[in-house]
Amino acid sequence: MEGIIRIIGAHDHGDGKPEILKTEHKAICSKEGQNYIITYSDEDMVSNDSSDTPSSNVSHRLEIGEGYFRMAQTGGLSSDLLFRLGEIWNTDYQTPYGLMKMTAITRNLMMEISPKKISAHVQYELQMDGEKISDSKVRVSFIFN
Repeated sequence: MEGIIRIIGAHDHGDGKPEILKTEHKAICSKEGQNYIITYSDEDMVSNDSSDTPSSNVSHRLEIGEGYFRMAQTGGLSSDLLFRLGEIWNTDYQTPYGLMKMTAITRNLMMEISPKKISAHVQYELQMDGEKISDSKVRVSFIFN
């Protein structure tokens, strides 16, 4: 099923000025069992309110299932984040500058599935190489065509 995915993120790095990111992409949604899989590429961008985001060829895969939300991307930057309420997720973050250890601690997770849209909202703490780098919020909405 085709549609549009809207992503709004806020990353507070502790300086009192959260970094806000907004993007909108053409996307595809499929269902595997009880899970929804949403895929899109940075090349399919509809709009971007963040002027400092470089154009890149990154592929994204989002998975929304019973009690979890997973965000994975591959390309110049590769990461895999899994959010479950109260859980800690340790993973590797592949950058052009090398591999970094990343940890996400889920603070809040809400999901909504309806015939018109699928959405997930997650609040989490992000750590890089054991150091806290941000308190983050991400809202993802897939709207069916």
